[in-house]
Amino acid sequence: MDYLKVKIAGVTLAIILIVAILTTALPATGLFAATQATGETIKVRMGMTPLLHGLPMYLAIEKGYFTEAGIELELTKYEAPNQLIDAVMQDKLDFTSVGGPAGIAGIANYKNPGKVMLYNVSGGDLVNPADFLLLPIDSNITKISELKGKKLGILGGSIQWRVLATELLAQNGLVIDKNVTLIELAAATQVPTLKAKQIDALLTLEPMKTIAIKSGAGKVFENGPMEKILSNPFWPGGGVVSVKFAKENPNTTRKVLEVLDKAIMEVESDFNGSKKYLKGYTPLDDSTTQGLTMPVLKTCNNMTAGDVESLQKFFDLFEKYNIVDGRMDANAFLYCNRDAS
Repeated sequence: MDYLKVKIAGVTLAIILIVAILTTALPATGLFAATQATGETIKVRMGMTPLLHGLPMYLAIEKGYFTEAGIELELTKYEAPNQLIDAVMQDKLDFTSVGGPAGIAGIANYKNPGKVMLYNVSGGDLVNPADFLLLPIDSNITKISELKGKKLGILGGSIQWRVLATELLAQNGLVIDKNVTLIELAAATQVPTLKAKQIDALLTLEPMKTIAIKSGAGKVFENGPMEKILSNPFWPGGGVVSVKFAKENPNTTRKVLEVLDKAIMEVESDFNGSKKYLKGYTPLDDSTTQGLTMPVLKTCNNMTAGDVESLQKFFDLFEKYNIVDGRMDANAFLYCNRDAS
């Protein structure tokens, strides 16, 4: 009998120790499931450009959500959007942040099918626009048609912003390279170039709009020009996942998306409180975060039929201007509409 009691006590102690070890190994909050023993990698290579729409990723990093989920995140910064997508296509990145270039990703996948997909979209609407047309602070331009013979700055290395500028000008009776010269600029040089009046207008995103206003480099001529002429909402951005990585690492992929979903919800519920995480990832500091326009963000699972239609209108521009020779199907490009496991 004494032997039996000792044996039971020993088993009980062993169970307690196992439970303690397992509890310690799991994430503290219990928000994320442990990766199954499938030989999957926990190292994730993610790329970013220094834009406002990457805020959920910045927040997730700074609040330790990736670490909590057992993910080793390797982050690489790119100045040009095309470099970001090229890196995913060349298997140098597994994900882009939630603010990647949706149009460039769509073009790349159209020309090399099955490589990448969108796991979320980012952009704006008429209340919180994604894009802005800026002028030098003392410009006397009163309508877009007055850009004839002038220079318009756009984000460099981005065929999608060249196409968007082409459509904006066309709807105002202007033709690029004939009536208006497009000047491609890295994000960091856009505001200084506007301030130096080396361009006559700038089609841009946040945080460049706020930086231009706060520094006295420029003024807003039009909020949300693409939301007005193309679609409302307007989805120029989105997070991209490598299909190869997702197939080989379905559990890790799921955990990354859980982290980013959680971060997106936090940004939406407390945008003002989340702004502090822009520092270090964008050219913003405490003095310039005030006045930022909140991005509109949606995971593909939460997109409505109207959202998909808006994304399709954006994608259709690339066929219209002969960037691709057929239709880029927005619905088929959404990661949530596919079983990648």
